[in-house]
Amino acid sequence: MSAPAVRTLWGLALGLLVASPALAARTAVQEVPCESGPGLLLARDDTVSACRLTTAVDILVGQAAGNPKVLCAAGSQVEFHRSGYLSFCKTSAAAAPYLTRSGRTTQCRAGARVAFDENGFLEYCS
Repeated sequence: MSAPAVRTLWGLALGLLVASPALAARTAVQEVPCESGPGLLLARDDTVSACRLTTAVDILVGQAAGNPKVLCAAGSQVEFHRSGYLSFCKTSAAAAPYLTRSGRTTQCRAGARVAFDENGFLEYCS
């Protein structure tokens, strides 16, 4: 093999070692394990607005409602309010009860899509 070909292969191998499919993105209030790539959306201040999760993770919702963190499944698409709190999780990893704006508690099943308003009140789970 020629020297230029060896250098090219070495460069490609080094690039694969350095490249990481995951990164720890940050919202205004929490760190989130996101996949890099086209699904990662950043705000002007480089905080994450939306991404696909690399691992299951507990994510904070707005604090006014007093709802617990949401366990979102690995591979789930998530979106965040500008405040940094969870807006949407495509796949919850665990069943949990959440308070709605009307004051009712709704039991959401594992695998449900869940959405929260800026204050952390459940908007829906399906």
